[in-house]
Amino acid sequence: MGTKLTYPLDILFKIAYELKKDGKRICLTHGAFDLFHDGHLYLINQSAKICDYLIVGIEGDKRIAEYKEKKRPIISQKQRINLINSIENVDATFVKDIPFNVGSHADLYKELKVDIVTIGRFFQYEEIVKEQASKAGAKLSKIYNDRGVSTTSIIDTIIKKYSPSETEYQEVPKTDF
Repeated sequence: MGTKLTYPLDILFKIAYELKKDGKRICLTHGAFDLFHDGHLYLINQSAKICDYLIVGIEGDKRIAEYKEKKRPIISQKQRINLINSIENVDATFVKDIPFNVGSHADLYKELKVDIVTIGRFFQYEEIVKEQASKAGAKLSKIYNDRGVSTTSIIDTIIKKYSPSETEYQEVPKTDF
């Protein structure tokens, strides 16, 4: 396997065109991949099994802050890109700064010549992606797993485990110093 790169979309469109000329089946999955966990890895590995070329779109930092919350992402875009590029089954990545509005992803899927778009179990924009994949002539495949983990659940667990509880604090008696 050659060196994987994070491509600008215009270059990735050209790569996809060449792949399709060679009859290759292209799959795209995309997401924030913040606090990368076993569910993310499962999604990527299962996606790779159903195609010849797997493209992973990684939400940019600014985009995540817009639709998740201002305190996110926790892991920087650069670190998330490096992590995903290190996965053997990933063929290419790109930074995805496209909002989920009408038509935006249909155009992306069409230009990338995508056959299949995969999403994970907890993907909040499932209906929009399904509609836009269909408009682009691609199929949506929802990857189910029983891991029951999400970035939000990890954050909630950290807060619960590491936030001081009321019983850990004792009032300090006042002194007359």
